[in-house]
Amino acid sequence: MAKKIGIFESQQQVIGAITQLEDAGFKPGDMKILAKDSEHSRRIEAESDVHVDEMRDLEETRNDATTHTETIGTAYSSGIGDSSIAMSYGFTGFGGGPTAGGGFPLAISYAFIGNEHERAFRSLGLDSKEAELCCREVERGAYALIVETTESKSLLDKDGGPDLSTLGVAEAVFRSCNASLIADGS
Repeated sequence: MAKKIGIFESQQQVIGAITQLEDAGFKPGDMKILAKDSEHSRRIEAESDVHVDEMRDLEETRNDATTHTETIGTAYSSGIGDSSIAMSYGFTGFGGGPTAGGGFPLAISYAFIGNEHERAFRSLGLDSKEAELCCREVERGAYALIVETTESKSLLDKDGGPDLSTLGVAEAVFRSCNASLIADGS
């Protein structure tokens, strides 16, 4: 998926951007909003129909999943468990640790990448560059508004011409709502 990331300093700017994006044809499912905590997201959720992912909640959820995975992994490496549990968690054999393939082992793949905040954002599908940018900005109290699309920008790209893609529309909205930073996703 192609992404455009807008960083905003206030909840009012984010609400304005959401309104303009919806007026331009974007759906709530096309947008992802990242905030520091519930104190930084209440007004956005109250005045728009878009859910705000809060860094603190993501970290808590991720920590719970990692703890659960480590517990299951320890049980299997010591030979405890049965094949039905092993199959439901994506384990491939007995006597060994978990392998990539099931739902919970995904948490293991993020265990050694970046700091805790970045890992929380990576769990939302952001790559390391996107997670690092969003983490840095959200930690300081800003808001990240991410627009995702399956449209290929290269189909509409002309050297020196206007950007007519969906992400070009999103960037124009970000600019009109005074985003402090606009970045292309990977």
